[in-house]
Amino acid sequence: MAMNHNLPAAVRETVSYASDQKAVREGGNLWCNYLIRTTILVSFAFMIVPLTDITVSGWFVDATGNFNLHDNQYLLALRDLHRTLPAIIVPALLFALVMQALFNRRYLPAPHKLLYILSVYAIGAAAIVHGLKYLVGRARPNEIMEFGGNLLFSPAWQIANSCQRSCSFPSGESASAMAMLTIPLVLSGFYRLPLLVLTMVAVLIFSLNRIVMGAHFLSDVILSWLFVAIVMAWLWPVFQRHALQIDRSVVRIGKRIRSSRF
Repeated sequence: MAMNHNLPAAVRETVSYASDQKAVREGGNLWCNYLIRTTILVSFAFMIVPLTDITVSGWFVDATGNFNLHDNQYLLALRDLHRTLPAIIVPALLFALVMQALFNRRYLPAPHKLLYILSVYAIGAAAIVHGLKYLVGRARPNEIMEFGGNLLFSPAWQIANSCQRSCSFPSGESASAMAMLTIPLVLSGFYRLPLLVLTMVAVLIFSLNRIVMGAHFLSDVILSWLFVAIVMAWLWPVFQRHALQIDRSVVRIGKRIRSSRF
């Protein structure tokens, strides 16, 4: 239905805002449904053909069946760099949120965008992934008998309880890497696309590094990406729909803090 441009400006803006919100919500639901179906199909593929994980991991073992790059200093440095990034990104986001609350800086992302990124890290890269780690208890590639370990191989999603801590499925590193994509996705400006491409390359490098080192199976990595992608697609319409309320609430809290201090 075409918009009546003879309506008062305030009414037109309200109708336009409602239309935009509906488009965001429908687009988010479409992506979320697509990603859920993809996750189900990918999960079935790895469960039906579990040797896929063994085969891919086997590409990176030496003649004795061990992962000879497991202790490679460069790969270890890359892993340590990646593990350090969330400890930098999350506090930086929290600091930016406090700055927005107290001073409402225009050069920083809006509060609802900052809270969206933090929520993806908290729900997708932390709660879901680490909850599944303890639930499934899958042994890592370098721990199973096929590659010189002493534990049994188990396919994706199979409750194995082979390990008590730091389990293989799904990959926490891949999940936190995927969560980094939220940063360029919510930004605007000419640097958005280059930053998005750079982040995608980093996601691939950080995630595949864990397969090369024998720390994760291919299914651990791909399904971690999909879990976080589902959370991203599910949460974004929610934060967009309540963007104005969230931003105003954050600014209101900041005013109360300033007034109580000064």
